[in-house]
Amino acid sequence: MHPDHAGIGIEDDLRAALRAVDVMEGGPAARAGRPPAGADPAAAPDHRLAARLIAGTGTPPGSHAWKRAWRDVLARERARTTRSGLGWALTSLACGRFAALDVLEIGCERLRLSRLAYGTDGHAPEARPLADSAWGEFTDGTDGHPGPPALPAERLRRLFLLAGGTGPAAADVTDPLTRALHTFVRETPLGTAPLLVVVRAAGWRPVEQAADTLRPETAPVLRLPAYWPGHPGDLIDDLPLRHAIWLAAADIDGTSGTVGLVRRPLFPAGSRTGEPAGGEPGAVVRVPVAAPPHGATTGESAAVVVSAGPGEPPSRWRPVRADRLELPPGSRAALHYRLRGPDRVDLAYDGHHEPETAPWPALAHTTPRRLSRPRPVDLVLAVEVAGPQAGGGTAVEERLQEAAAVVAAVRHAVGGDDTLRVGLIGYRDHAPLDRPHDSDPIVHRLGMATAQAAERALTGWHHSALRHDFATGLEHVPHELAARRHLWRPDSHRVLLVIGSRPPHPRAAPPQVLRRSAAVRICPDRVEWEAALDEVRHYDGVACVAVVDEPAWMDHLEGEPHLARWADRAWDLFGADGRFTAGHDPRRVASAVTAPALCLPEDGAPIRLVVPDGASGEWLHEAAG
Repeated sequence: MHPDHAGIGIEDDLRAALRAVDVMEGGPAARAGRPPAGADPAAAPDHRLAARLIAGTGTPPGSHAWKRAWRDVLARERARTTRSGLGWALTSLACGRFAALDVLEIGCERLRLSRLAYGTDGHAPEARPLADSAWGEFTDGTDGHPGPPALPAERLRRLFLLAGGTGPAAADVTDPLTRALHTFVRETPLGTAPLLVVVRAAGWRPVEQAADTLRPETAPVLRLPAYWPGHPGDLIDDLPLRHAIWLAAADIDGTSGTVGLVRRPLFPAGSRTGEPAGGEPGAVVRVPVAAPPHGATTGESAAVVVSAGPGEPPSRWRPVRADRLELPPGSRAALHYRLRGPDRVDLAYDGHHEPETAPWPALAHTTPRRLSRPRPVDLVLAVEVAGPQAGGGTAVEERLQEAAAVVAAVRHAVGGDDTLRVGLIGYRDHAPLDRPHDSDPIVHRLGMATAQAAERALTGWHHSALRHDFATGLEHVPHELAARRHLWRPDSHRVLLVIGSRPPHPRAAPPQVLRRSAAVRICPDRVEWEAALDEVRHYDGVACVAVVDEPAWMDHLEGEPHLARWADRAWDLFGADGRFTAGHDPRRVASAVTAPALCLPEDGAPIRLVVPDGASGEWLHEAAG
């Protein structure tokens, strides 16, 4: 007999009473990694309730005796807990060494036999219940052995006896439990599959002693805390993924109007949840997504997590979870996914979401293949024309060439001379000694014109001197845009595209410079650009896209950390609907500009899936299948 099973009178009863109350309060579930709301895994149960179970056995124990007994309960539970053999059994099942695995679970209240086997799709094992009974069904005094019922009807007192307590009646349930267990095994449909015995009652003397009498010759025996899950799925949580898990989405090519299915990797094949038995779960994967543009969505978008091999077409992707998100057209969201087990993924999302009821094939097959009938596009292009000239610097010329290439790509995407109109803004630095309203950083202006006229105008712009390392006159652009409000067409899709390097001057309280001698100057005109940009976005419906040539000081390791955070935040606002690095494919930039202007064909269904947010290269394009 294990030394933990030796009876030591009142101390044995104290531990048994605490174990019984602990189960009632959900303690073992918390220590097994499935805590009820507000549960503390190490919190001691209410010893006042436990004291009822040992009333009449002598002098009531003091608080120190209860604390010592609780420490013993936790220590013995840890000492008795073992998962040895589980890895071998699951690995043998996963690699096909045997087709199924029978799992016999022996708990502090119930017995259960299940069969684990991979389904026809082969992507995760499934548990099929074979038998499930309470101890009381076999220990009610009707099993041919004389005497009163071995287990009382009251749950707390029943748990006390099963935990090894005796109480004033000096009851012992070990023999009835042993007979009950053997009766259950004889009457259950055990087949030829290997057997895994799981004793979910670590430290519970009568239950463990009954389990010891089975003595399976080859079956691994696990001992776990007295937590009883709804199914044995927690045993396979540490099984590595057979196939990678992805997030599926729809991708809209604004230059051609085509819509395709894409997927982004979340968890590669071989991933595990983390440490078994309640250890730290796997890392959280953050995925930025967006809703399809206005006219192509109903205001609800589905985020579907799928399991698939690297070369499988969408028709063979197997859904893991699907959530319906409330996302207004064009809005953005961040989804956070955590791996909880083989093909079990949790979603954390701040907005409202509910399970998506449409099956994956329906979501995939009803996705339109092309958008059409583009709305008119009014594009205002703002280009920073100040830059270094030392050493033959060509930054400004490259920006102007990139601006012309994007205009040409947008013109090609929307087609028709009357569909696209382009306005231009060229901005430079404030002079070093400027006082309020001494000079205007906006040095080039072109009202709404044809795309060809805008391209010709860009060829006539010239370089302006670099007068400040850390900021430029970009803060004046939102006010310039507001002054052009009368030029917007009533039904147009409106876009501000900024191509630049440095952020705007702060209005006040400039960020601190640590490694360089120069300071950040505030705008001499005290322009409040954030409010102006927010106004044109929300009242005029202007989308903001940015192409940024980040200066060296924006490097977070070698640069200026305070200033880099300021610049990142500013460019995130100017690039709220798409932020690209300089030199990006102009067709992808044009796609971000024009995609919201595309519409569904008259007989087309809306796009039900989320779309990627930004220009991330992590999304893989797939042929429709």
